[in-house]
Amino acid sequence: MIIVIDSPGFAMFKRGGRIVVTYVYSDGKVTKEFAISKVTAVIISSSGSISTRLLRELASHNIPVIFTTSYAPFGVFHPYFMHATVITRREQMRALSDSRGLFLAKAFVRAAIINKVRVLRYFAKSRERSDYGMAELLSSSADRIKKLVDRVNELSGDLDSMRLNLMGYEGEATQIYYDALTQLFDPELGFRGRDKRPPRDPVNSILSYGYTVLNSVVHLAIAKTGLEPFAGFLHVDRSGKPSLILDLSEEFRQPIIDVLVISLFSRGVLKLDHFSFEDDGRCFIGKEGKVVFFNAFESRLKSNIASPYAKKTTFEHAIMLQARGIARFLIGRDITYKPFIWKWW
Repeated sequence: MIIVIDSPGFAMFKRGGRIVVTYVYSDGKVTKEFAISKVTAVIISSSGSISTRLLRELASHNIPVIFTTSYAPFGVFHPYFMHATVITRREQMRALSDSRGLFLAKAFVRAAIINKVRVLRYFAKSRERSDYGMAELLSSSADRIKKLVDRVNELSGDLDSMRLNLMGYEGEATQIYYDALTQLFDPELGFRGRDKRPPRDPVNSILSYGYTVLNSVVHLAIAKTGLEPFAGFLHVDRSGKPSLILDLSEEFRQPIIDVLVISLFSRGVLKLDHFSFEDDGRCFIGKEGKVVFFNAFESRLKSNIASPYAKKTTFEHAIMLQARGIARFLIGRDITYKPFIWKWW
């Protein structure tokens, strides 16, 4: 179980074998308790306090804590014994200058493109009887995106010279993909394509929020395998940018967050009332909407799926398996790295 703390003014402390979280609101105090034995991670995205006694207890149970802003993680607390040997990071740095770097970058992009195709075909399949025209539009967009995979596969050379090409192909796939997704949302939501910072409609608001939470889960997996989260292969290195987290997140954004968001709006579970608009046009998800999202997100992480490294697993474990796959490939224990490709049928 992943605990997400996203309301300001919280206080976290240990009571016996439980994590106690209290929130103070204008209309009173709310207290929640969680058995430490059932917790796998804690994500904190708001201001508050956490006792050092609780941190020691979390460390003894190998439970990391991720600190994140609205857009990206900025810190992680995890026990010393979770760190892998320095060999993993040394090989990660070496791979930036040899063929392994381009191989991994191409794998991330290939997965991102193919998963976009599969999400569009998934929703096209569900609308074949109710809206044939919509199904045709989604399938046509999927076909256009799929052609980009061959262009990615054909790239050769060194990572630095090929990175812009890879980002260009991924960007082209993303544009086609989000243009198609606009057809899946009620026009009342105002979704006209991806608008990142600041988000100005409910769909972009929850997508950005969801991607941030996903980045935190990916961060945990990368930290546990001893990889350097700020040294990526596809995303260029920049101070404060968790490049490897963004790399691996590319494999899971569509099958976890996008499918979840589309389904929540389609079923009326998430509504316009769950969001608020600032005077400058920015759109934010409210407290009730966050509860809806996190309950669904937790359920989605535990969904049974297949992965390149296990016939049957969950999304949550698949993320861990992919991080291990990167590390094993870098240190030579595996001869290749298999990116995560979503299979919904």
